[in-house]
Amino acid sequence: MPPRPGRTCQSPGVRRSAILLTIATLAAASCGSGGAGSTATTPATEAVTASEPPATTPPPTDPPVTEPAPTDPPATAAPVETEAALPPLEIVEPGPYEVGVTTIVVIDEARDRPLTVDVWFPMSDEGSGIPHQYTLLPGVYYESPNAFTADAANVAEDGPYPLVVYSHGSGGLRYIASYYTEMIASHGYIVAAPDHTGNTAVDLLAGTDADPALNALDRPRDIAAVIDAMTDPENPTTAGFVGALDPERIAVTGHSFGGFTAYAMVSGFDNELGSFEPDLRVDAIIPLAPAVGGGENVLLSDERLASITTPSLVMVGTNDTTTPVDPNVTRVWELSASVPHRRVELVDAQHQSFTDLCDIQDFLSTLPDVPAAITTTIVDFAAEGCSPGDMPIDRAKELTSTFAINFLESVFRDSELYRPDRVKAPDDVIFLAK
Repeated sequence: MPPRPGRTCQSPGVRRSAILLTIATLAAASCGSGGAGSTATTPATEAVTASEPPATTPPPTDPPVTEPAPTDPPATAAPVETEAALPPLEIVEPGPYEVGVTTIVVIDEARDRPLTVDVWFPMSDEGSGIPHQYTLLPGVYYESPNAFTADAANVAEDGPYPLVVYSHGSGGLRYIASYYTEMIASHGYIVAAPDHTGNTAVDLLAGTDADPALNALDRPRDIAAVIDAMTDPENPTTAGFVGALDPERIAVTGHSFGGFTAYAMVSGFDNELGSFEPDLRVDAIIPLAPAVGGGENVLLSDERLASITTPSLVMVGTNDTTTPVDPNVTRVWELSASVPHRRVELVDAQHQSFTDLCDIQDFLSTLPDVPAAITTTIVDFAAEGCSPGDMPIDRAKELTSTFAINFLESVFRDSELYRPDRVKAPDDVIFLAK
């Protein structure tokens, strides 16, 4: 307890004899032991003997006192490694080339079969500048917003370019997906698309459709005939393109029955009318909403599909009711051995989301005197892709072109192929890889 005010810790007997000095010293020590400013050494401390260790803790009645140990600076927790966010899918824009289009006729002499073929190509600056018209009948056409009428003399000179052959669907036309064929050509490809005689929109309207089994066998033969012609320097019809393309880089793509055709080119095909063996010149395929069938309606057998090793990208709409994802995509996905193999499903897209039918329908409404049979047919077909609730057609077109061109560039120009673990697919895309 500290001394009360007025109390002094000095011995009052300073005038006493030396005999009392010891007592005064003890009194002073007793007073100093509680003094806030005392510096005297207490006898109690001095009297501790060597046999008794000095007390290091307060009396038991007081709480223990601990001195804080020196510490290092507070440790910083080790950073938790988190997976880096994937970059978003980058939409591919039109390529650096203007696109020219010309129409030629290829003859498959072995079958005495003429094939009307549209060819899209990277164009030099000397093109016509006239927007190309895709003509169904005289006065009934769809005018391209992107491509110009030109011929082989207008091919840009910095080739050679890979060749891509497009196969239309049943009841379609060679230019039914011109947005797609033009987009590919703008990135430095020559694209050729035949009308499959006996299986076109004209045949449908005229009632001249061929037997389905014959159409199935003719289709891969037609694509092989186009490849033959486009790579033959002796063919006068195609000679202007031969020097501009690379016969060692060839892809086949197609929609619906044309998707079947793309698969048949690398798997081979057989039915009661004959067989077609795989075309080893084809280096990659891109089937769109393919018709391969399943159950009792199989167009390509399990064995044929299992033989496919060619790099493949298949695209389909989740709402497709003409060639549903299951079995038309799931069978090939499970059975084929393509390396690499990519699968893209466009959410809420339908069968015609991979064609120009929405744009053709709109354009024909601006033309006079379009026959009712044509208008009705297009309206019926366009319902699967141009209806409320379907994926917007411009979105379907940009996604289709983006995945297709990325795939082609990876196969033919060694660019990086999209992978689900390296690119974040948007919410309206289901993206799988093998």
